[in-house]
Amino acid sequence: MQRGASVMLVAMTGWGQEDDRRRSKEAGFDAHLVKPVGYGDLTNLLEQLGCGRK
Repeated sequence: MQRGASVMLVAMTGWGQEDDRRRSKEAGFDAHLVKPVGYGDLTNLLEQLGCGRK
């Protein structure tokens, strides 16, 4: 396995337009969150990425 292959990158930014989200995806981020990030949004994302509580 390539080093760092299991790392999930999440962009957390104040910019949330569709172009901003597209650019973060093109840059290699797995997800894009807009500040301020709500607790529910963060926990949902972690569950989607397989990082939630088991």
